[in-house]
Amino acid sequence: MKRNLTNKINWCLDELLPPVLRDNKFTMSILFRFALGKKYHYYMEFKEAIPELDEKKINAYYEVLADTFIKRDTDNNDKCVEYICGACSGDYTTILDAACGKGYLINKIYDNSKSKEYFAVDIALPDKRNKNIHYKEASITALPFEDNSFDIVICTHALEHIKDNNKALAELRRVCKRKLIIVLPKQREYRYTFDLHIHFFPYLYSVKNYINNPKAKILEVEKDWMIVEDYK
Repeated sequence: MKRNLTNKINWCLDELLPPVLRDNKFTMSILFRFALGKKYHYYMEFKEAIPELDEKKINAYYEVLADTFIKRDTDNNDKCVEYICGACSGDYTTILDAACGKGYLINKIYDNSKSKEYFAVDIALPDKRNKNIHYKEASITALPFEDNSFDIVICTHALEHIKDNNKALAELRRVCKRKLIIVLPKQREYRYTFDLHIHFFPYLYSVKNYINNPKAKILEVEKDWMIVEDYK
């Protein structure tokens, strides 16, 4: 199921289902059990558990629920992929995909740009890896690189999952020399959601408050937010 379709489904749930039902435990438990099977209760309890969870324990949820996630190559919609590949096609030497997931995006960038070195980081690296890309297992809250290491740093559909996402954002900026590209889902906050998001960005002002950079370019792309910061 592609991101373009799930964005439409999420919009219907968030905008058309009344909040009195959207946040109702009984109503949502029926829907979650039907959609997610026996592990639905992990989703139901996740938001309540967040205050007591550190990054390691949150990652443990992902490991337990990996077989319930939507199976697709990337969480990015088609227009975001197209935009990012275009942005990376200029005169750049090093590119980092932070929280690379299955590696779909960094491979698309590799196929469509002329940079000399490509790097990908995630807490769990993809099984299939491109021999021309350097992979490192790490959290984006503690990137194992020197300051200003990369001409372009990309982080898509990850910061909404990170409890200390301000620390993660600071790390992305620290290792970035020329251009930082971030993608966040445009989603309302509810008690029960079909994901493990911790942070929500339903409005432009919520993105601006988080990014806290008046010079950043913020675009709405197919129900997702794209943020671009140019440093040089």
